[in-house]
Amino acid sequence: AQFDKVVGMVERAKEAGAKVHCGGHAIEGPGYRYAPTVLTNCDQKSEIVQKEVFGPVLPVMSFDTFDDALDLANDCEYGLTSSLFTNNYRLIERARTELLFGETYINRFHFEAMQGFHAGWRKSGLGGADGKYGLLEYLSTKVVYVQH
Repeated sequence: AQFDKVVGMVERAKEAGAKVHCGGHAIEGPGYRYAPTVLTNCDQKSEIVQKEVFGPVLPVMSFDTFDDALDLANDCEYGLTSSLFTNNYRLIERARTELLFGETYINRFHFEAMQGFHAGWRKSGLGGADGKYGLLEYLSTKVVYVQH
């Protein structure tokens, strides 16, 4: 079911004008494998941008200012993870406080530390239960990872 969901979301994005830079198709052979996919020219209100894909698909959006980037990132109902690549600590601090996501990864391409708390905000996830922080489930805990 999830494989079909990913295929459908990418196909609908392509039909709506998204440009595929790599991937955009199933991988031949046994199993349910989908090629890592990068899309541009996606509309902010499109399903591929607004919904959680849970597949190897990255819709890339352009922006003019950091404020625009924050607005685009926060303009959805979900809030599982966000990522930012910068060496500007002023922007890191703004991202830490203004991005509406349960996890924010800064200058990292791999996710969650094993001892870390894992939970989404808004319509993402079912709460958190990792480590001692699982007891704090009723708070809006935010994790920020910075690597430099």
